[in-house]
Amino acid sequence: MPTNKIYRVLALSAAKHEYVATAFTNHPRFEVVGVADDTSAESWIHQRNEALARDLSVPYERDVGKAIQRLAPDVAVVSSEAARHASLSIRAAEAGLHVVQDKPMAPTVDDCDAIVHAVEGANVHFLLWNRNTHPSIIDARNMVRAGEIGTPQSVHIDFFFSKDAGILIDSEEEEEIPASWLGEGELTVEGIYPLAYIRYILRLDVERVFARTSAHFFKRHAARGVEDIGTVTLELENGAIGSLCIGRIGRPSHPNLGEIRIHITGTNGAMVVAEPKPEIAVHARGLKATDFRNRRTDETTDRKQVDHFVSALDEGLDTLLTAREGRHIAAIVAAAKTSAQSGLATEVSRKTHDH
Repeated sequence: MPTNKIYRVLALSAAKHEYVATAFTNHPRFEVVGVADDTSAESWIHQRNEALARDLSVPYERDVGKAIQRLAPDVAVVSSEAARHASLSIRAAEAGLHVVQDKPMAPTVDDCDAIVHAVEGANVHFLLWNRNTHPSIIDARNMVRAGEIGTPQSVHIDFFFSKDAGILIDSEEEEEIPASWLGEGELTVEGIYPLAYIRYILRLDVERVFARTSAHFFKRHAARGVEDIGTVTLELENGAIGSLCIGRIGRPSHPNLGEIRIHITGTNGAMVVAEPKPEIAVHARGLKATDFRNRRTDETTDRKQVDHFVSALDEGLDTLLTAREGRHIAAIVAAAKTSAQSGLATEVSRKTHDH
């Protein structure tokens, strides 16, 4: 039954993104009570954590266990480096906390299995942060589920971020890669978003993939041997097929955040979903080169995600992206990376192992 409980939130690291934790500020049903991290975290991470704590006017504790004991939180928001996602999420779940976690879920499928085991064993909720609350995504889901295009047969997603990542690959400039850049490929970092669209809109799992990846744009990706662009062919349940083009293509390539578009074909029709819409294009004197010309008119998507999360807590419902769904997405990405290395189609691991 719905309650008026105020849920206490503890931010476990801000190494990746502070916006996941700040989405819970100024919400009537949540109170951010602190920031915490392991003592062993690197100095730049402690600096980020301290800055977030100052911004939120909450204490910072360099000991996760002590922070949980002293601050008595109900929810942990985990936004560390991906390598520590499993450790922090598992400790939070075992302490009885609901978990909201930044992406990607974890570096390996086994790590994701361990998170699923901890969350389900503790009977707590888990939300993997996503973009499914954008108005166009919600509308597409509702239309597909209402049968407006019949049974879905195929899906294609373009998911290109027009954000820079250091020096371009054909530049003669030298680059010192900052410690805060963790050397993760774009399929790993951003693949959750389009793959979560497929699960949310179509309710279909992916069974097999074939992928090609490359470091085409940025020096740091090439230096670390990780992709900044890739293509993935998807074989889905019920004989449906899909494809995904994904990458970080540089700031000059697009007036908005990037080309993010979904094409779905069904037995009775088709739809094209422009994820950033609705938007307004602004062309004016004084705009900086880094200013996006096209601006969204709905900037409440993070708040909607928090609203949905509190409903899940109150009523015992699934979150927008559960631990098992996040684990499946991680397995798709892992299979795609294996396929890109081997040149062969690769089965997606479906089993969630016991630990």
